[in-house]
Amino acid sequence: MRILHLTDRLGPGGKERQIVELLRGLFAHSDIKSFVAVMDEEKLRYEIDRDHAQVIQLVRRSKRDLRLFKSLYELVSNLKIDVVHSWSSMCSIYAAPVARLCGTAFVNGFVRDAPPHMALWSKQYFSGKLTIPFSDIVVANSRAGLAAYHIPERKGLCIYNGFNPERISNLTDEAELRSILGVTTPHIVGMVANFAPRKDYATFVEMARRICDLRHDVTFLAVGEGETLQRVRASVPPEHSPRIKFLGQRKDVESIANLFTVGVLVTNSRLHGEGISNAITECMALGKPIVATNEGGTPELVLEGQTGFLVPSHDAGVLTDRVLKLLNNAELANQFGMEGRRRIAGAFSLDTMTNAYLCLYRQLADRKTRSIRVKAL
Repeated sequence: MRILHLTDRLGPGGKERQIVELLRGLFAHSDIKSFVAVMDEEKLRYEIDRDHAQVIQLVRRSKRDLRLFKSLYELVSNLKIDVVHSWSSMCSIYAAPVARLCGTAFVNGFVRDAPPHMALWSKQYFSGKLTIPFSDIVVANSRAGLAAYHIPERKGLCIYNGFNPERISNLTDEAELRSILGVTTPHIVGMVANFAPRKDYATFVEMARRICDLRHDVTFLAVGEGETLQRVRASVPPEHSPRIKFLGQRKDVESIANLFTVGVLVTNSRLHGEGISNAITECMALGKPIVATNEGGTPELVLEGQTGFLVPSHDAGVLTDRVLKLLNNAELANQFGMEGRRRIAGAFSLDTMTNAYLCLYRQLADRKTRSIRVKAL
């Protein structure tokens, strides 16, 4: 079976990491041949093993390059693709008609988040809805995502992200990394996310400031970069700046998350709802208790009172209270961490995700084959 994954980019990101991990899992199955077509040219990309998939660069001269339909049609036809899997709303716009013309199964993967306030006229919602009738299946990484985009039950399927344990098998020594980062406190509370309006770093920093006023044994780490970084950094009083650190973009995110006493992810729910956050998944796989915004797909990942705490959006008071509960109760924090690690090893494992996609691809390919045989009769 020959599968073409169509993505706009392969730069650092949760969706792109999932593609790489899925290709790794599919490689173990000899009947699967994978191809990846990329629309954007980027210098910084995830590396894909040549054995796992052939990467093909599509030339797109503009964001709405109509010539790309022809290029994609020729690619699908020449490679004799059985399943086209698109990974964004724009990719789905290109893939939907091409898959229909080629008689190829179409997996529409444009649902990657779960906005709590979906505007019917929003670009992503509108473009996604246009492609649903042409889809054999619409895959989301959370049930909340399917609900947010109003995907019909007969068309929708939730497949959770899969975590590859190899990512946490070769971590930097904790004492060495603490020294490099200049962290001397016994406790570390951290958040890994881009500095973008959809992430609520303002509430994270407000929580950090409140706890810094109460105790001196905690350091706060913010990992990421983006348009709101300078504004958020400027909100930190000088007396707190030694213990509220901004690390920028890092390649050793797993090693840094391994230092956390508590992992945090707060989201601006006015603009965004998480699907299944890779940052939270990493922390849980490392055995860290979580405090996160109670929106989108996060409640499907973080179980309230079992693997962490879920808090209202934009509420620094409740966020502070829950983080302090875990800092003050090592036994509870360890219990949450162990339960979280078990949850990732089960429902969010790489094998679980790979097997779900394998089952889907094979069902769709078989359905197309039977349909062709019936038409031939």
